[in-house]
Amino acid sequence: MKLTQRNIEEYIDRFMEGETTNDEERAIYRFFREEKVPVHLQEYAPMFAWYEGGMQEETVITKKRFHLPIEVWSIGIAATITIVLGFGVLMYEGGKENMPEEWACYEGSYMEVNGKRITDVELIMPVILETLSKAEHIERMTKKRLEMIRLSEEEIQAKEKLVNY
Repeated sequence: MKLTQRNIEEYIDRFMEGETTNDEERAIYRFFREEKVPVHLQEYAPMFAWYEGGMQEETVITKKRFHLPIEVWSIGIAATITIVLGFGVLMYEGGKENMPEEWACYEGSYMEVNGKRITDVELIMPVILETLSKAEHIERMTKKRLEMIRLSEEEIQAKEKLVNY
């Protein structure tokens, strides 16, 4: 007689009512010893092991280890990594919500003042803006000087033409 996960509950009910034969009881014992017992029926395993062992007090009950297929483990690990990374991105992005959009390109910048590294963009932005302003001023001055040099060169070339005629 072969019990299956479909009919085992019927035989358990019959066993509890005292309506099973010796063969059926041995089949139930074998089921709980050899088969993959559904989770909701695992509580019966020690009882049937005790009956199978002749109802001795010192019956050793061997527990089956519950094994999950590798696919289940893989999915669980992938889900955990996804959740952790998702929270990490949310936490990282959450700190940027007060930062003006045009400052985002400076994220990761730092400055050192008296040997102390400052990485807070809101603290270093005034210094960055001042530096950019100075650089723009130098660029404008350089363009003016280049224009003056170009004009001077044209003036020199014009005078050379006059002298060479």
